[in-house]
Amino acid sequence: MKRALIAALVAIPVIAALAWLAWFSPWLAVTQVQVTVGPASELAGPLSADEVRTVAGVETGTPLLRVPTEEIQSRVSALPQVASASVARAWPDTIVIDVVRRQPIALVAAARGYDLVDASGAVIASVPTPGEGVPVVAASDAGLTAALDVAQGLPEDLRRKVTSIEATTRNDVTLELRDGATVMWGSADDGEMKARVLQTLFQTKARWYDVSAPGVPATSDMPRPQMSPSG
Repeated sequence: MKRALIAALVAIPVIAALAWLAWFSPWLAVTQVQVTVGPASELAGPLSADEVRTVAGVETGTPLLRVPTEEIQSRVSALPQVASASVARAWPDTIVIDVVRRQPIALVAAARGYDLVDASGAVIASVPTPGEGVPVVAASDAGLTAALDVAQGLPEDLRRKVTSIEATTRNDVTLELRDGATVMWGSADDGEMKARVLQTLFQTKARWYDVSAPGVPATSDMPRPQMSPSG
């Protein structure tokens, strides 16, 4: 019993010292904020590590345990260019911030110019004119999700051939190509298969391509036909 009491009496100041060391000592305080920013299209605009550090607002000299990592994560994630962010402590003196950037997949007409959006429809930036490699989406509310799903699923080389994506419903997505041809895509389903079939169809020069039913694709040099109600 006496030994246990002595051990407890010894432990109390040790624990107190460790607590002070963790919460107040400059030995375990922040001396650097390490930031990694993932890649994104040039159209999305720059996002530097210094910009992230400014938004994070971590003060050097703050004990690591007192750094509010969740608040910092929330602030950084609120940046329009950021899809997600993680914040962690790296002992003894570093805060590590990893940023995943939103990837632009389409442009949507706005009051002034165009909004550059990602797959979720979140606005990354506003630009005055369309840029190459990112199609302009013209869709109704009912067709917007399908149009963005199609844009996201397009292989990069195919997306660069597309100037615009139109959709009035989720089943009648069409692509307008830079060479003036039209692709009847249908719904957003079977996107990978449709892309493969379309690449094969490109071996035949045509005014329109129909991959809405990828098992029975079609091409023609005649004027664009109307999309069937079934898509």
